[in-house]
Amino acid sequence: MKTIVFHEHTISFSPSNRYIKMFLKKYIEKIESVRDYELDDELMELYVSLASTTSENMFAAGMCYKTYALDKEQYTRIVLREEQMLISQGTTGLQTWEASLRLADFFVEHPAMGASHVLATDFNGAVLKLLESNRNTNPEYKDKLRVAELDWENIEECARLSANVDVIVGTDITYDPTIVPVLVAALEAIVVSSQQVAYITATIRSQETFDLFLELIGKY
Repeated sequence: MKTIVFHEHTISFSPSNRYIKMFLKKYIEKIESVRDYELDDELMELYVSLASTTSENMFAAGMCYKTYALDKEQYTRIVLREEQMLISQGTTGLQTWEASLRLADFFVEHPAMGASHVLATDFNGAVLKLLESNRNTNPEYKDKLRVAELDWENIEECARLSANVDVIVGTDITYDPTIVPVLVAALEAIVVSSQQVAYITATIRSQETFDLFLELIGKY
């Protein structure tokens, strides 16, 4: 356990203090349930230090790292830097949302659907900057990933993408009823061939909003 917590990767790409505290708490509870097993002093000191930190200060650092293991045997991983707070810099786009993880699981389970090149888009400047930062954090994928600004309302720009993409992926982009018609119009401009496919996943916060998306996309 000490090797994991103080590993070079863990130090360089540190998870949030909140996560480390929770992780150590579970470990300590497990060890304390086993007789004749002493807790490591360094791990206990770290836990006590984190346990004495207030909830407000837990998030004071702002950004943290999350490491996702794609293949345990090959230890293939993706490291993402993201915001700890739900809303930061006026956007919710600096965190990884649950729908993204579920869609990622789907692609991991179906490796034949993997892409040789990926274009990651957004309209928010802070999100684009973070995307580029995460691209640089994962050099093994850097040449396969490009980051670009995309405005759904710019139909001509969306149409230009059509010739260069086979699979369109969108997660948690149906949350606002005012942008659903714009999203559907953008998808209509991009998906113009029977050889193209779009995967849209969402956490349904408003059934009415999601029903609107299904209604409009159903007319396409």
